[in-house]
Amino acid sequence: MAEPARLRAYYALTRGLFAVGYGALGVRREVTRGNLTRSFPEIGTDRLRGIEREHRIRMSELAAEVLYAGRIAADEIRERVRLLNPQVLTGGVPGRPVVIAAAHHCNFEWMLLRASLELGEGLLGLYKPMKSERADRAFQRMRTRFGARLVPAKSIIRELSKFREAAALGFAADQVPKSSPEKHWTHFLHQDTAFYMGPELLARALRSRVVAMNMRRLGRGRYEVTLEPLTEMGERLPMGEATERYARTLETWIRDDPANWWWAHKRWKIKRDNPDQ
Repeated sequence: MAEPARLRAYYALTRGLFAVGYGALGVRREVTRGNLTRSFPEIGTDRLRGIEREHRIRMSELAAEVLYAGRIAADEIRERVRLLNPQVLTGGVPGRPVVIAAAHHCNFEWMLLRASLELGEGLLGLYKPMKSERADRAFQRMRTRFGARLVPAKSIIRELSKFREAAALGFAADQVPKSSPEKHWTHFLHQDTAFYMGPELLARALRSRVVAMNMRRLGRGRYEVTLEPLTEMGERLPMGEATERYARTLETWIRDDPANWWWAHKRWKIKRDNPDQ
């Protein structure tokens, strides 16, 4: 579909800002390069620099699309973000909502809006409030435009009754579990990595299934979303198995198209106390 003039203007603006901020001033450049180098030791320097350049371009596109998200119409979201198996979203039963484990991969903001069009108030997103109250309010307005509700992740237990009323619960499950007492450690992209266990623990409490929400970039401003089951309703698994499945699935997504993940994030800032465990 054709790009609206406003979106084209946003793309031009953010591409220029990223070229200056990342390319000239080096904002988050060392974090990005360090993450890529440790994650892909088998890849040569030239190839890594190519991934880095493409990542910078895609992050500038993401910034433009987030700016545009406050105005994008429902029909345009449906056209720009194809949801291949929406029936998985509505596959929960009363009291057992589908637990969605998403990631900071491609345009996760548009992915939330697209899921909202399927479920409206039935979609409950768990999020980490921003330090800036003004920015937090702005993102809440954008994320709830099509009916989704947001609850701070730290309020999980207190808000459990609301979760039982929802059709689906969504997390960005690749966040650093810095303050979470429950962590799942695994070898991920050649590094010891702690994963947030929220989706798994909540699915256990509600006896629900966990699905991974995979977003694939088709072109600038065009995406395809597939829901990939990680567990089945009533499946009995050892503690940590559902989170391990998510880690392996996410690793596959990243290896398939490395430039799409948010490499500028300090993903590995906590260390394992005993690496031999």
